[in-house]
Amino acid sequence: MERDDIDLDLRKRIYKRALEEKNSNIWNFKRYYAAATYWSWIGVGADILTAIAGALLTYGLAWRGLPTWFMVSLSLMVGVISISKGNRKPGQRSEKLHSVGRSYHRLYDQIQDFIELDLKDDRSDEDMLREQFNELASERHDLKAEAKLSGIWYRWIKWRRGDEIYEEAATTDEERRLLDPEGFDDTDSEEDES
Repeated sequence: MERDDIDLDLRKRIYKRALEEKNSNIWNFKRYYAAATYWSWIGVGADILTAIAGALLTYGLAWRGLPTWFMVSLSLMVGVISISKGNRKPGQRSEKLHSVGRSYHRLYDQIQDFIELDLKDDRSDEDMLREQFNELASERHDLKAEAKLSGIWYRWIKWRRGDEIYEEAATTDEERRLLDPEGFDDTDSEEDES
């Protein structure tokens, strides 16, 4: 085997592993975002229920228009919501999950850049590629240890979104044309002319 064959084989193996890392990260940041949204809605829902119960209690006390058993039930419901919200802290949980989701999203972007800008560049040194890939993989493992999230979110996204998740992460040719009407090839030819 020649040196070029060894280098190409190493690049292919790193490329395969980078795609696996990229795939893992897209599912991770999507499920963390989904969980963050869920807990955010739980917090907002608890606030709305508390406000409605408070308004009904105020009406019942001021105009004596509601039966006593109903107002007692509303008071108990407000207490249960307050205790649950204080115990589960949906707002803080949502923010933490969203923060971890952003970290996975940033890592996804870094892996995408690594594949497109470094790995596909024939001039890149193989040792540097291996080292850079190891750093990216290590960062994902560190994130994995930082915050745990149950598999229910993966299953929910898989059921709800399926392969659509990949379409969201890709830029179509039409979107590229809208983002950069001149295109990459046109800019090269303009630079050559000057």
